[in-house]
This record gives sequence, C-alpha cells and structure tokens, in this order.
Amino acid sequence: EMEDGLYSTAPYFFSKVLSTLPFHTIFLVLYTVPMYWLAGLQPTVGAFLGNCLYTYMAVYSSRCMAMAIASAITSFQVAAFVANLLFSVFLLSSGFIINLESLWLGVRWLKWTSYLKWSFQALNQIEFEGLTFTCNSTMIHVYGECPIANGSVALKSYDLDQESLTECFSALFGIIMLFLVLSFVFLRFINQKPKK
Repeated sequence: EMEDGLYSTAPYFFSKVLSTLPFHTIFLVLYTVPMYWLAGLQPTVGAFLGNCLYTYMAVYSSRCMAMAIASAITSFQVAAFVANLLFSVFLLSSGFIINLESLWLGVRWLKWTSYLKWSFQALNQIEFEGLTFTCNSTMIHVYGECPIANGSVALKSYDLDQESLTECFSALFGIIMLFLVLSFVFLRFINQKPKK
C-alpha cells in the first residue's frame, strides 16, 4: 500500500512503531517474569522492575536496529547479513564476552555504540550492587583475603561500574531514537520496492 502511494511515510512509520509496542510488551513480560524468579536474582521489587526496564530497552533497541536495517536494505539476505554483522560487533563490544579494557584501543570506542553494553552494564549494576559474598577457607588461604568480597568489587573488576544507571538509560534511549530516526529517513528516501 505504501509502495502504491496510498499513504505517506509518516502514517506508515508511526502505525508500524505503535502497533508493535503492545506485542513487544506482552512477549517481554511473558519472558521476563518467570525467568527473573527462576534465575534466582535479587527478590526485591526495585531490582525486578529495573531488570524489566533494561531488558525491555535492550530488546526494543534490537527491534529498532532491525527495522532500520530492513528500511535501508530491500534485499532480505543482505539485510539479514548486515543485521548479524552489527549484532556480532555490538555483542563483542558489550563486555559480556570480553572485558572491555582488554580490547584493542583501535576498536574500544565501539563499546559506546553498543546497546548491549549499556543494558548489560545496567543489569549487572542492578543485580550486584549492595551484595556481599562469602569465601571458603581455601580461597582465603590462596589469596590471603576474599578476592571479591562484595558486588561493588565484582562490578569494578569487570569495568561495569563506569557509568550510572541514569547514564545507561540515557544511552539506550538515545540509541533507540537514533535507530527510529534512521528507519524513518530510510523509509522516506530509499525506494522500498524489492529488486527482482
């Protein structure tokens, strides 16, 4: 219908974004509510709601990225390749697989563009901040003290305490807005008819 000029880009874009929000929310609630408690994470309302918020933002960032790529590239195979490539770059620069400080300086800047880095950092801060750990006698004998005595030390050892939760939220919100704006621009200026 949009290809045939029955309506302009703005109504299509906003209807697409707004129509997916309820389904996105329902699917995320169906996933997050049982998984949070099954994983044995902190049993507090604040930690649970924070986890829901940042998980929602991470998944929505992925959806917005996919929408931007699909709007820019009309070939399904090429769009899928580019999406996987970008996701892999974001995953490697998130701190989940590799400690961010051990990355080569030339690519370390990628962590600032990774929505997975911001959500991973926020989720770890929510879970580990305020926790205390106990060590067995073997660990104390080997290290002379408990190597990771509390959540703050754990966050610092993995460089996940650099930015606050507010900064993580702002970065995720900015990334979502960037992907949405790119989607709109691509829809508006790139011919969406697939090549035959």
